[in-house]
Amino acid sequence: MLVPLVGAFEPLGRDALRGYELALSEHEERAGERPIEAFVESTDGSPDSVIAKARALIDRGASILIGPLAGIEGIAIREFAKGVPDVTFINGASAAQDATLRAPAENFFRFNPDSMQWIAGLGRYAYEEKGVRTIVSIAEDYSLPYTQLMGFVLDYCALGGEVLVRHWVSTGVSDVERIARAVAGTETDALFLALEPRAAESFLAAYGEAGGQAAIVAGATTLSGSLLRASRLRPLLTGAISALPISEGDDNDVWAEFAERYRERFPDAGPAPSLFALSYYVNTKAVLLALDETDGALGDGHELLRDALAKLQFDTPFGGPVELDEYRQAITSTFIVEVVEAPDGSLTQETVRTVSEVGQTLGLARDAFLALGPPSRANSQCLERALPEAAAPPAPSETEVAAVTPDDLPEPEAEEEAEAPPSPADTLRDKLQQTLKKDTAMTETGPGIVPCLSYRDAPAAITWLKEAFGFTENMVVPGPDGTIVHAQLSLGNGMVMVGSERDDALALRIPCDFGGITQSIYVVVDDTDAHYAQAVAAGAEIVRELEDTPYGSRDYSARDPEGHLWNFGTYRPSTEE
Repeated sequence: MLVPLVGAFEPLGRDALRGYELALSEHEERAGERPIEAFVESTDGSPDSVIAKARALIDRGASILIGPLAGIEGIAIREFAKGVPDVTFINGASAAQDATLRAPAENFFRFNPDSMQWIAGLGRYAYEEKGVRTIVSIAEDYSLPYTQLMGFVLDYCALGGEVLVRHWVSTGVSDVERIARAVAGTETDALFLALEPRAAESFLAAYGEAGGQAAIVAGATTLSGSLLRASRLRPLLTGAISALPISEGDDNDVWAEFAERYRERFPDAGPAPSLFALSYYVNTKAVLLALDETDGALGDGHELLRDALAKLQFDTPFGGPVELDEYRQAITSTFIVEVVEAPDGSLTQETVRTVSEVGQTLGLARDAFLALGPPSRANSQCLERALPEAAAPPAPSETEVAAVTPDDLPEPEAEEEAEAPPSPADTLRDKLQQTLKKDTAMTETGPGIVPCLSYRDAPAAITWLKEAFGFTENMVVPGPDGTIVHAQLSLGNGMVMVGSERDDALALRIPCDFGGITQSIYVVVDDTDAHYAQAVAAGAEIVRELEDTPYGSRDYSARDPEGHLWNFGTYRPSTEE
């Protein structure tokens, strides 16, 4: 078993270890009639550590590895597994999508959902049941919130919902209150929060004080017990909706029994097991059930064990049965929850809908889903542009919601002399690219001097510059692996060129790499106050507040997410004397 027992992930690892030990004890540490010799290696949550400890376990004779816990560890183990085909790997709690979705390893199995499966159906529920037509997102700036937001918008936008603005928050920073005050002035039906609970509490407190009243839609890791106990947030949180990979409702007997066994075995651990304890428990139990099927035999090249794992289906404390798809990834249920007042007056989460048989591609054909690309800043925007015009889908049943698929949508109108209709994957890919190509013609009257900027995530930078500063796209030329070869963005009669950071003769780098800047851009605008308000609403970092200058201009300065410094004002330099 691989689990982090040192470093930042230690508390989560300790609880994961409890889930593993509970499953092993329930099977009396036996597989069929054969005893199990178990080893535990502690990682520090990093890819290098988890690979080194996996090698150590194999050197000690381990033929089955359970783990890891962290998302980035899961991707590292997937790659490592390909080099040791005689060892079988079963996930611990890693929910990284790519651990099984892209370039999967044939000897890596995962019986828990990934982090996009956690949120399946929430977009549909928000649109259909809560009437949310417009939403503003506030999310932390790393992979899990990207994944959560992308999973939400897949259904939400296809049904007709609109994401007005996306705000990104650097993990651990204190600017959520400023963003909250700006968001409070935005007219929207709801906010989508993908923040850790402490940041969410700070944001919601400032949002409420600023008069914000929009409904709350939360990511799967936001609504903690401590957040629900914050009395000052009760008006905002009552009625909030979210999605979870686990049902803690009264009808989930398997969870209730599991939690009771957990408390009996670990009385000092807390009132309930964590998601990490649950995931390690379920994945360990899957191994043991499969070994029971084979009476402890692995088979030549682990053929018997892997065949048993692939065919396994069993009820879990998640709230329903789990089985694997052909890529060895869990198909399970997701649970839509609403914050309600409990009989004792406290706030609690009540399951209001079960989304059954959630696969990793959320109802889309695998090729079509992969064509959307991995979650990122750029790929968490409203993806209605990536789909043909949607017809109204059939109403969902009481207990099951299916994601909108390309087959649910009408074909785009044929153009004159059109060739054979493209496949759904080609349609999705082409539409994504078309939204980035507004006008491919170079104008002869363009500006004579054009600043060129390099970005680590150029697609996200383009989206942000449009939302925060009002740029429009003249040309975008996509490159491989989600990069941008060349882009032209215009504002008034000015232009900047943007591209992805790359290793070439120009050696362009971004300010974040050096902790400073060597140049800044001045952009002339007619209405600085309106432009400032737009930048603030989009969450721009204001470096110099809006002010009237001694030379008669009205200016302000802001920094973009990758550190470039922008100045906006009414000062218009002239070439005339």
